[in-house]
Order: sequence, then C-alpha cells, then structure tokens
Amino acid sequence: MSKTTEIYLKKNKIVVSHKSIIKNQIVHLEFIPINKYQLICNKITIENKSKIININSTDFRKINIHNLVKTSIRLIDKNIELDRKTYNRNSPIYNPRIDSKDLIKRINKKNYSNRSELLSMYSLLYINTEREYGENISRKLSEKIKYKESYLKNLTKECFTKGYLTNSIKGVAGGNLTDKSLKFLNSL
Repeated sequence: MSKTTEIYLKKNKIVVSHKSIIKNQIVHLEFIPINKYQLICNKITIENKSKIININSTDFRKINIHNLVKTSIRLIDKNIELDRKTYNRNSPIYNPRIDSKDLIKRINKKNYSNRSELLSMYSLLYINTEREYGENISRKLSEKIKYKESYLKNLTKECFTKGYLTNSIKGVAGGNLTDKSLKFLNSL
C-alpha cells in the first residue's frame, strides 16, 4: 500500500505532498517558518501524473485550501514528534517544543510570575487553537482552560494591543507572535 501523504523536512522549508486529493494529481504545499512556533504556506502546486493535461474545475473544487493547510501543519507536527532527534540534526527554524496541553496546565495552575509571561503563553495558545479550529476561538479556549469567554476576549485584545501578537490578514483570526512573546517562550 502506497503512502497518500509525504513530508519533506528541511531547515528553511517543509513540503507536504498529498497524492489522494485529485486523481492522477499530486498537490504540494510548501511551508516556510516564520519563527520557532509558526509556519506559513508559501506555495501550492499541482503536479500532473497522467498524460491528460486537462484538469476540470470540479477537480479544483475538491481542494479546500484552508483545511488542507491545517491538516498539513498537524501532519508536520506529528511527523516531527515521531523522530525529533533526526529532525533536530538539521538545526531547523521551525521547532515547536511547547504543546497546547502544557500551556493550558501552566495557565490553569497560574504557573507564571507576571502578566507579560501570561500574555506570551496565552498568545501561543491562541495561535495553536486558531490553527486547530479556526472558528470562535474564545469559546474553544473557554472550554479548554475554564475561563470565562468574555475574559478571554479581553485577554486576546490585550495581547494585540500590548504587542504580543501582530494582526494577520484582515478578517482572518489569528496573528503572528512578536519578538516580545518569543523572548519569553524561548526561555521555557
């Protein structure tokens, strides 16, 4: 039985190839690391494996780019965890060592010394949750860390206004971690 997905891990980029989305086509997604905890999809290419050059519009509709990117990032993270020693040999830029469960424990047990540490940990948790769900992040976080949804909305706003997160594309949830957040997160 052949693999339907292959992952190529390199220092400056990661390529995920999906073979089963469109018949006789391979969809390649190229990711570039923004920082130690975030990837951005840089390029999507479709490679034709058949003699027929035409691709129907119906075939293009089978590609849900949003879900495909999220699935690919989850696969990358799982693949890294399977063999972290081999992955670390290349000294990669993208190397997330803190998972959401650890962040939730630290926040619930109030295992932080000041507000800036809380905002840094919450910023990373916010980004990870957005990557997993993408919809009503405050409600999902409220269910996970048992804080009120209104408090988490205010905490998210504070992360953006105090410079722990920068805005992503207008109308899209999420953002990018700033140097202020990364400074604390790298010390964990």
